[in-house]
Amino acid sequence: MTQGGALEGTGLSAMRRVWVLGMAAGLLGAVPHALRAYAEEPRDFLLKLALALVPYSAWALLGPPVLAVFQRIPPERPRLLRHLGLLLVAGAGFVQVHVLLLAPVLSALQQWSGHGVSFTEGLWRLLLERGALGYFEYLLLLAAWSALRTTRRLRERELAESRLAVQLAEARLQALRAQLDPHFLFNTLNAVAGLVRQQRNPEAVEALAELGHLLRASLEGRGDHEVLLEDELELVRRFLGIEQLRFGGHLEVHLTPGQDTLKARVPALILQPLVENAIKHGIARKAARGQLQVSTAREGNRLLLEVRDDGPGLRAGGAGGTGIGVANTRARIQQLYGEHYGLTLEDLPGGGVLAKVELPFIEGKTDMRRGTRG
Repeated sequence: MTQGGALEGTGLSAMRRVWVLGMAAGLLGAVPHALRAYAEEPRDFLLKLALALVPYSAWALLGPPVLAVFQRIPPERPRLLRHLGLLLVAGAGFVQVHVLLLAPVLSALQQWSGHGVSFTEGLWRLLLERGALGYFEYLLLLAAWSALRTTRRLRERELAESRLAVQLAEARLQALRAQLDPHFLFNTLNAVAGLVRQQRNPEAVEALAELGHLLRASLEGRGDHEVLLEDELELVRRFLGIEQLRFGGHLEVHLTPGQDTLKARVPALILQPLVENAIKHGIARKAARGQLQVSTAREGNRLLLEVRDDGPGLRAGGAGGTGIGVANTRARIQQLYGEHYGLTLEDLPGGGVLAKVELPFIEGKTDMRRGTRG
């Protein structure tokens, strides 16, 4: 459906809802009048109900053209005052047409001629009696239509903003992958070349095999916005395996995930940039053996992901908090989950940096590696 067709459909839907609400309100208003008239004169209840319903039935006949005018001249900016003035003038015309529709029916039901009242005289009296009330009913119809239109516009705007946020988060994910894959591939191939020069061929073969697994997992998951934490940790494990081959005994790794967190959903590639940041700006700057720890835990409705290193720390010029990977991770978390979640970096008392990610704990109930989610 085209955009114009969609707007037309929503406009007709609003017209139908206003018409149904108007008829329901008319029936609710007519019944008490009929009952009161019947209490004063206990006979011909159906006639009294019909007399009370006639004005609302006339508005029902006028409903399509009235709502078409509302649709054509909506009381909205930038021409709010002009359109509102046109609608008020149009209301006077519709009230006159409303009275003209009422007159023949009421003339027959109330037998004007039998009471010595000519049609012209009855029409004039009806206009005086019903004019102000009919105009008030017209304004109520305009207010109801405007309220429904505003509600629909707000809902459409919220939906559009939600879609935009998802698209922006997906764009950031694709940009992150575009940044990480060539960079990591270049570093790994350099590491393999170094192993070959040192004639450490078995380790070079192992590094190439790990690189193949890692790239395949990355390519298979390019369409996934979220993954299970256990899959993300497997990607990190392979990444760190290659880094250990590159650093040799200079890098010691500890992965300590909480067992109750493995099935949680996390944004794809949420940990890899933090781990790479810790190695590049922390452990790689140490002359001695460095330690890297990745842990996960659940605290109520929150999921905590932590990456610790024992490098020089932030104040000493270690792991930066404004790099592409860190900044992109912060922005993605904000886009996906809002301002109550995020990423923080802080110096540890004994040296090193703690990168802490806080996410909502959302458990994945299906195999997300096949592209489905719980």
